[in-house]
Amino acid sequence: MPGIIRREWRAYFCTPVGYVFIAIFWLLGAAFFFLYNVLAASADLSALFGNLSYLFMLISPLLTMRLFSEERRQKTDLLYLSSPTPLSAVVAGKFLAALGVLAASLAGTGLYLFILAQRVPLHAGAVAAHYLAFLLLGGATIAVGILMSALTENQITAAVLTLAVNMLLQLAEMSSASLTAPQLPFLPQLLGCIALNQRYAQIAGGVIHPADIAYFIAFTTVVLLAAGFVLAQRSQRRR
Repeated sequence: MPGIIRREWRAYFCTPVGYVFIAIFWLLGAAFFFLYNVLAASADLSALFGNLSYLFMLISPLLTMRLFSEERRQKTDLLYLSSPTPLSAVVAGKFLAALGVLAASLAGTGLYLFILAQRVPLHAGAVAAHYLAFLLLGGATIAVGILMSALTENQITAAVLTLAVNMLLQLAEMSSASLTAPQLPFLPQLLGCIALNQRYAQIAGGVIHPADIAYFIAFTTVVLLAAGFVLAQRSQRRR
């Protein structure tokens, strides 16, 4: 797995993808920071990280769209489909590489907090809660992108599918409270169980329940297992 992580990490920064992603994240993050914290002289990080979470939903396909689809298109996926390396290790390695790029992007936002700390007092616990919530939500979003990339051999299709699924998850969560379905009475409750953003908001707000953290980990794990299943099925068909 370490070799896969290193290879994918190099792939991000041997091409413009990693630099473009980080540049967008930092530049728009700086704009959010200036608007919601500097101008208002506010230590409340909710608006900054809330907007960054929506931004990441939009640009996360940059990190995930090529991970499996490009290799499938070029037939280089045969290298790991026929190798003794477990497919779970391949999926996990690619996931950790993408999560590493996100973590590096988040680390750069530390400059915003350093600047803000010169103007208003910051609470370390609140800052840590926002970073923890963002990484958990970001990991779930990356997992969705990896699954979409495993399902297709076209990068653009993978990117569109990733964005569509992420938006559908948000729409399902928002509509669960007002949805009425007499024929499917369980549907509103089922959609409400997704609640990624609600759990994100609770953790970011400092209300950290182990169940919420476990939910993010379980969601991410299940989606990554689904990606591994897709690859396993493809491997079986090619034997």
